[in-house]
Amino acid sequence: MKTKKNKTTASILTTIVTLAILCTSLAFPIVLAHDPSIDVPTYAYVTISPDTVSVGQTAFVLMWLNWPPPSAAGVGGDRWTGYTLEVTKPNGDIETLGPFMSDATSSTWHLFTPDQLGEYTFVFNFPGQEASLYHPVTGIEGDLRYGDYIGDYFLPSSATATLTVQEEPIEEPQTYPLPTEYWTRPIEGQNTAWTSIASNYLNPFGAAYRTGSQRFQYGDAPDSPHIIWTKPLEDGGIVGVEYSIPSVSYYTGLSYESRFNTPLIINGRLYYDAPLSNNAKDGPYTCVDLLTGEVLWENDEISPTFGQLYLYESFNQHGVITNGYLWQTSSNRWDAYDSLTGEWLFALTDVPSGTNVYGSNGEITRYIFDYEANTLGLWTNEALPDSPLVRTPGTSSNAYQYRPIGKEANMSQNYAWTVTIPDLPEDSTIIAAIPDDLVLGATPTIPSGARFGTEDPVTVWAISLNPETRGQLLWMKDYSAPEGFLTRLMGPVDAETRVFTMNDKETMQWLGYDLDSGDLLWGPVGQTRALNYYPTIGMGSSGQAGFVAYGNLYVGGYGGEFFCYDLTDGTLNWKYDNTFSGTQTPWGNYPIFPAAICDGKVYLYSGEHSPNAPMYQDSLVRCIDAFTGDELWTMMSWGAVGSFADEGWPIADGHIVYLNAYDNQLYCIGKGPSETTVTVQDDIVSDGDSVLIKGRVTDISAGTTQNEQAARFPNGVPAVSDESMSDWMEYLYMQKPCPVDLTGVEVTLSAIDPNGNFQDIGTVTADGYGMFKKMWTPPVEGEYIIYATFEGSNSYWPSFDETALGVTQAASASTPIEPETPDTETPDTETPDTETPDTEAPDTEEPTAQTALISTEVAILVVVAVAVVVGVAAFWTLRKRK
Repeated sequence: MKTKKNKTTASILTTIVTLAILCTSLAFPIVLAHDPSIDVPTYAYVTISPDTVSVGQTAFVLMWLNWPPPSAAGVGGDRWTGYTLEVTKPNGDIETLGPFMSDATSSTWHLFTPDQLGEYTFVFNFPGQEASLYHPVTGIEGDLRYGDYIGDYFLPSSATATLTVQEEPIEEPQTYPLPTEYWTRPIEGQNTAWTSIASNYLNPFGAAYRTGSQRFQYGDAPDSPHIIWTKPLEDGGIVGVEYSIPSVSYYTGLSYESRFNTPLIINGRLYYDAPLSNNAKDGPYTCVDLLTGEVLWENDEISPTFGQLYLYESFNQHGVITNGYLWQTSSNRWDAYDSLTGEWLFALTDVPSGTNVYGSNGEITRYIFDYEANTLGLWTNEALPDSPLVRTPGTSSNAYQYRPIGKEANMSQNYAWTVTIPDLPEDSTIIAAIPDDLVLGATPTIPSGARFGTEDPVTVWAISLNPETRGQLLWMKDYSAPEGFLTRLMGPVDAETRVFTMNDKETMQWLGYDLDSGDLLWGPVGQTRALNYYPTIGMGSSGQAGFVAYGNLYVGGYGGEFFCYDLTDGTLNWKYDNTFSGTQTPWGNYPIFPAAICDGKVYLYSGEHSPNAPMYQDSLVRCIDAFTGDELWTMMSWGAVGSFADEGWPIADGHIVYLNAYDNQLYCIGKGPSETTVTVQDDIVSDGDSVLIKGRVTDISAGTTQNEQAARFPNGVPAVSDESMSDWMEYLYMQKPCPVDLTGVEVTLSAIDPNGNFQDIGTVTADGYGMFKKMWTPPVEGEYIIYATFEGSNSYWPSFDETALGVTQAASASTPIEPETPDTETPDTETPDTETPDTEAPDTEEPTAQTALISTEVAILVVVAVAVVVGVAAFWTLRKRK
């Protein structure tokens, strides 16, 4: 990381110096015509950044002159040589570093790591030099724009700088952690650690039976069968009663009109060919957002099959080319399309035939053998300085500016290198190529025109690709055909364990060989069900296919067993066979094949060459631990990508996508966003009262807003536990019965009380419909903030919500007064008594503290009684008026 940072810093500083020199040359035109030659004064500069560090921390030392070498241009022309750095350490020791040679701008740099406390002194010395027209190492001629300075002598100069070394380290730049919340692209440019979870799918894995087919992918991968979205590719599933065949389903295209071929994922966008009727690729080429399934663009005219993200680095240009490329090939022509828009960009013509191998900068390479000329060459689609993809091929700075747009570039001669090789068998083919390591090749294993048996002998060889020994033969061995007329085939190659494999298709056993010598290491090993042999009938390749990852060999097949062998010694690490199919299939077990190996997990699916309609039931997508074989999750789906149900599946940014042949829809699986809400039943209560806290946790992935899901769940789709996820997804997206034992997710409830103290209310589990609740008694009066936090799961990113609660002082208790006993004598109603009634004198004493006020309840009764009397009087008055 530090080296990369320092290189970037060097590039920036070099650019600054270049611009400064350019500005100087524009301000003060250079005087030409020096006859006789002249002595030219120079001014040396040296800077140290940072100029204060601690012992063990690295400082960047930049040196340059005010004059660039007069003829320097691109990789041609002169360079200043003999730069030295004289370093005086705090203890007085002197160290001389160099000599250094400048670049075309006159600058160079050095990384210095001090080992003593105190002050270092750096003296940069330029010894003086006569200007030349040619590069001092390569001899390449430079630019004559300042040719009259050729032969002039540029005088010596020097400059001094100091470095202070202290005990306390200076602060390193901040490192930003991996995301803990839902995230999308683009990834902000400083979040470099996110490289470990972000990925692309540029080169489709290909059919399992093809030698060299891959399944391993870097990056993050789903830990749960949570569905992000589904998208119809075409009509699928059960047709209905209009047809005489009961329960008939729509055509899936398997096996020879297969759908969803060569899907790609670039920068969070999924690309695929849409079918048209029963034609697999006549629909529009489609780009959708990986996180939402939203169609971003369609193009009826194109059909790319692989992608590229190309890092172009030169002294004029840095970084991956924006948007990347979608490549469509036809014979020896490649057409590049912009992945963001689908627009045509440029074309490569006269591309030699071969197998694509991606280089360290994303360049696509092909190893080309010429057996008659005994040469091996590396063709590349990168912008070499003499390729037609740059501004102006050659040695000038224009040769280091990548400018391909609009071109039809003849790439027949775009070889990074060509070397002489020893005699090899002319019928050899490349089995595997490991860049800058070796290329492994072999003669055909099966006799010409045959499907079975093994050539005797088979010749296997390895040629060095190491730059220091490139083209040298590392070893060549003849292998005798195995006894019993077995068919021995080449298998996968693993650069990590330095093992290549072979397998015998009749016995379905494997052998391991040393990649550096060709010696047999182990085997034959393996004992599987006979059905693993099944698809070899009628074809030359093996019925079981192996893939390497994590130092292991993974093998599946029609037998419904999945094996993991240690590549170093052939030991069987584990076997997964939880695949019993009962009466559903003729296989006894569901056949299982690896879809992808990523993030310590293996994704498996079931399928067959040409399934009936309707398909057999209960086919599953499976996820198992790549190191133990433990089953992590399963979910219903007849997963298929490409033909024969044996292609790899695209996986990127923690998502995996496949075609479910049960309904002909695309399924995107990954970790989705969630939403948490919380409320309090009464948000103002009296001290001592309890409140009901309640809320919901819902799934807000794009699929939950699709027409069917939104109509069924107008209040949102509940979030459920990882344990319930498979059944819930099958109910939500596959029309299966609603599971009866759903469990929700855990929610942590907490509060901040009026005094700023944290209150742990507790952890509750939502029910299967997303609702959670809890009674709680606030401890003190005042204002509270109530929090509900869902920490997330394998299926959902976390979410939280807050609400407010007020607690007031409790009302004081009151006791009603005892009313006097009423007069129970019957009133004289015949003649009104007009005399003043004889009543007792009122008690005029002041009420004591013990005397109670009339209670609220009594007051209400009095008001009601008065209202009744008034109502009766009004009624009789109205009757008298009639």
